Amino acid sequence: MKFRGLIISLQELNIAQEKDAERFVMEDGLTELLDNLYRHDVQIVNLDMFGADCPEKLQVVLELCRLAPEDCLLLTATDRVLSIADGMDVAVLGYVNPRIPGQKFSGVGVLVESFEEVDFLFLEHAYQRKHEIPWTVIETRRCFLREMTLDDLDDLFQLYQGESITRHMEGLYERKKEEEYTQAYIKNVYRFYGYGMWLAVDKKGGRLIGRAGLNNLNLHGQPALEMGYVIGEEYQNQGYATELCRAILAFAKENTGFAQVQCLIHKDNRISIHLAENLGFVWKEEMEVQGELLQRYEIQF
Repeated sequence: MKFRGLIISLQELNIAQEKDAERFVMEDGLTELLDNLYRHDVQIVNLDMFGADCPEKLQVVLELCRLAPEDCLLLTATDRVLSIADGMDVAVLGYVNPRIPGQKFSGVGVLVESFEEVDFLFLEHAYQRKHEIPWTVIETRRCFLREMTLDDLDDLFQLYQGESITRHMEGLYERKKEEEYTQAYIKNVYRFYGYGMWLAVDKKGGRLIGRAGLNNLNLHGQPALEMGYVIGEEYQNQGYATELCRAILAFAKENTGFAQVQCLIHKDNRISIHLAENLGFVWKEEMEVQGELLQRYEIQF
């Protein structure tokens, strides 16, 4: 399943006012976005061109374009155009056009007010959320970090069997509880925050080599961001932790709005303390977390 078609009504994306000399104007960001989609082999299906004003006509148009509804994302500024895809398995992104107020956008999970920050990746992510496709969030020289799915649990349980893995950290729940936890995590953490603990996958072999990412933390009554990681035993001492953590810190700086990231490390975990210090983290305090004394390290951007 792949994002292959963008369904739009160019007329409803028009932001020109009656007083404007130009009768048809689109945001610069939208114009640039549409121009760039061709580079990603995404077809633009303009409903105005085909006179598609109902689901039946849209289905015919998509067949002519050799697209299935599940291949497409509908970008709409009106409830009228939203209704044209009613009953179809189409991902939807709403645009709040100031020229067309009062739209309800019923059932639309994502709304944008401008296209300045919208690019192909943004559209692809909206498409993937609809179809529950895990996001690939970060790419490094040897790995990529992606969201996990329930299908990953077998590999994850295998990863946590290493003796050194749970020496300084908690293990997984028993299988049924871990499945329930993972399902809730995918739905509530990834979807709400856009980050979390991801799976580290080796590019060459597609093997799960670890787990790393960002968690939200209550630090002395204030929200904070914590970085954590675990690397499978057979992949340790090969620089993977440093490679992944540097990429995660860059992501946090650019995408989260936090000015600091925390690491909570057991005092006996000398390897993780050494890594944190090499990354630029500074010791702040010893604190008790769930009955255990941990060392808090912090890095500021």
